[in-house]
Parts: sequence; C-alpha cells; structure tokens
Amino acid sequence: MTARRVALLLALCGSAARAQVTVTVADVGPGSSGPLLRRSLSQPHRLVEPDTGWFTIQRGERVTEPLIVLGRTTAISGFVNGDVIVVDADLFVRPGALISGRAIAIGGGVYGSALGVIVHGTTSYRDNTFSIKSTGGGYQLAYVSLHPDVSPAVVLPGLFGLRFTPYDRVNGASVPYGPELSFGGSRGQADVLASYRSNLGKVDPSIGAGLELSRKSRLEVDAARGTFSNDDWIWSDPVNSLAAFVTGRDTRNYYRADRAELTLHRSWEWTDTQFEPFVGGLSERAWSVGPSLGALGGPWSIFGRTDSLGMLRPNPPINDGTVSSALVGAGLQWEPQGLAVRLRTRGEIGFESPLEGTFVQFTSDLNVAFQTFGEQQYRLETHWVTTFGDTTPAQRFAYLGGPGTLAFDDLLDMGGDQLLYIDQRYTYPISRVNLGLLGSPSLVLRHRLGSAGLGRLPAFAQVVGLGLQLAMLRGEVLLDPDGGGVKAGAGLSFSR
Repeated sequence: MTARRVALLLALCGSAARAQVTVTVADVGPGSSGPLLRRSLSQPHRLVEPDTGWFTIQRGERVTEPLIVLGRTTAISGFVNGDVIVVDADLFVRPGALISGRAIAIGGGVYGSALGVIVHGTTSYRDNTFSIKSTGGGYQLAYVSLHPDVSPAVVLPGLFGLRFTPYDRVNGASVPYGPELSFGGSRGQADVLASYRSNLGKVDPSIGAGLELSRKSRLEVDAARGTFSNDDWIWSDPVNSLAAFVTGRDTRNYYRADRAELTLHRSWEWTDTQFEPFVGGLSERAWSVGPSLGALGGPWSIFGRTDSLGMLRPNPPINDGTVSSALVGAGLQWEPQGLAVRLRTRGEIGFESPLEGTFVQFTSDLNVAFQTFGEQQYRLETHWVTTFGDTTPAQRFAYLGGPGTLAFDDLLDMGGDQLLYIDQRYTYPISRVNLGLLGSPSLVLRHRLGSAGLGRLPAFAQVVGLGLQLAMLRGEVLLDPDGGGVKAGAGLSFSR
C-alpha cells in the first residue's frame, strides 16, 4: 500500500471518528441558552472538544460552518461562516475577525474588538453554564446555575449606581442613578432609579421589577414618570444620542407621562423555536412637551442646535389625559437550519382615552435573515403599526422620515395611527480584499419602502442605496426612484 493511500485511509478514519462524536443536552434548564445550544448542536457545525489549552482561529483561517467549542477559551482572528458558541469558557474576538452569525459565550463572556466584525451581535450568558461529561462516544451537557443562591439585597450596578446617560432634544442629558434590589430569594429584582433631565430641570422617579413565578413564567412591573416616544425602534438609545449630540438630528417625537404597566409572561421552548406570549394592563396620564413652534433654545449640539429640523424641531401635540388599556402580545424566535426569524407583536386595547370611544392598536416587528450564496446574506426588517376602532389619541401615533428610515423625506414628516416600513439588505462580502486590522469590506444593496398616515396608508415612498461597509462604518449612495434625487450618506454599520 502506497504512502498516499495510507494517508487517505488515516484521514477517512479520523473523519469517521469525529463523525461518531455526539453531544446531547440532558437538561436545558430555564432561559434561552439551553434551547439555543440544543438547536445549534442539531444542525451542521464544527465541534471543538474540551482541552486545557486555548482554541484559536488565526488571521486568514476560514471555518465554513458554525463553530461550537466545549470547555476551551477561544480566540477568533479569522472568518467563521455562522455562529460561534463557546460553552463554559470565554470568547475573544480579535482584530480582523469576521463572524457572519452571532458570538455567544455560555458560562463566560464575549470580549469583542472594534476592528472585528460580528454580523448578528454578541450574547454572554454569565449566570449559567453547562457541565461537560464524557460518555465515551461523545459528551453530555447539563444546565448549571452560576447565580448565587441568594443575591445581595442591594447592589449598585454600572458606575456605583450611575447608568448609561442618553441624550435627546427634549431631556438633554438624562442621568439615571439608583440601586438594584433583590427579593424573594433572588427570584425577583427591581431597578429603582431617579433620572435627572438636564434640559427640563426635573428628576423623574421610576421602578422596573421582575419576579420569576416558575422556570417558564414571570411577572413584570414598570412604573415611571418620564419622557416617552413611539419612534425608539428607528435607532437605539446610543445611536440616537450620538446623532442628536453631533448633528442635532433626533429621530424621535416625544411626550411626557406618568405610566404604570403590569405584564404576565409565559414561555415555551423547543429545539429551534421559542414562543413567549404575554397579557397585562397599562395606565398612562400624558401631556405634550416642547420644543414648541418658534422655540429659541434647547439642548446643546455640535451642529443643528438652532435648526427647526434639528434640536429645535417641534414635537407634535398630543391629546392630554389618561389612557387605560389591556395588553396582549407575543415574541417568537424561530431558527431552523440557515434561517433566523424574530417576531414581536404588542396589542393594546384602549378602553379609556382623552377621546370618545375605544381603539385597538397592534405594533409588530419582524426580522428575517439567511445566507444565500457562500458568505452573502439577505436581511429583512419590518415595522408595522395598525389601528382599529374609534379615534386614536395622538400619543399613539408613529412616524417615518429622515435618517434611519426614508432619507428623502423630512425628519418624521409622515405620521399617524397606520404605518408600514420595510427595509431589505443584501450583503456581499469582498473576502478576497483584506485591509489588515479593518478586515474585509462588504458591498450592501439596500431597498427601503414606507408609508404612514391617519386612518389609512398613503402612497409609499422608497429609497434605493448602494453602500460599502467596513468594520463599524458604512458609506452609501442613495437614490429616490420617484423624484430622481441622489444623496450620499454615512453611518454606523450596526445602525438602521
């Protein structure tokens, strides 16, 4: 037998041995980490078995399928096509890394780099892990809680109780401070905060509490005086705060309210599906807030601080008064092989409002993502608001327009109790181009379509864009197919 045949035989034997390694999750435990792990193990993946040393993917190295690492601290500097899941250890994402899925650590932390790209974000399950028991032909995993039996009754999270400070054109800087309380044998937690609003000169109290009734059900209570918006789906708090501070463009309309909400949640988990419905109630006493038309001063920004479309853009007036509602809704996460679907819907049945009659409003978000050819990816994001019944109070209106949605329309120019926004992206990584610490660029073809109005959806506006994405930054050229306008834009790659 020639040396070549011997080598081939040994390789085939090694592949067969690896194929015989089976990993089972004997106890998924509470929460989402167990079902996620069981689902990922049931799909094609590369398995890295436990060992004492680090496991590394070097710069230029490519893994063509999702990666699951058991019991080894992991460092990624190359490319992984799919999720990277590390069980009972930490995951380090280093400069030049490109992970086309998620970076997940169970029983450890994910430590990223600004010069590495993780397409679908990071998740660290620090409160639980899974024991890894060798069974001869593979491994058996079982849920282990890392949460102390009894949490301290009072802790000061963040910076000694000081939390993230958002910034906007109504509040200015909102500085929240307060403790986190534990009760009910660590089954319940509550955030008790006082938030100073620099522009309003007010201190708003709030409490948000949750109580685990069982492994699958929980009760949540939120009560606050604060500044609220129905447009926070457009940009996250950090992105909107940065945009407001630098450019003066705040992508939200606001009103003030005293609000109390109670919801009961129950979850069901299967191999590739998580479903969590909820019911509850809401009571809110709301009033309008400035800036009003003709305002001369407001929070400071580098640009746009005196612009009527910037920091001085007026908030639409609302129908001051009390809204009392019943709530019903659900969250769904479905991840069969090669596909990720997330849906959340919230229904509000308003039986008391400042206007006569009742209203029913559903607000839904749908995200769909999947790989097409090789490393290319298609992603769909939809935000939908639909309202039935009698006249809807203006504090339930939603808006479109400007950066983040439809760039050729004025900021939040379209609004009402009906809204539909569809955002499609097709991403083509140029993997043959490597820019060192910045990684590889990607071409992004994008199409946005939206409409919002009162009682019905008027004509849809649309934007077509071609962009180049590199690390955390994105530049794009936008085209208005209806009006023929062209714009150039730039932004953060992880923002809308």
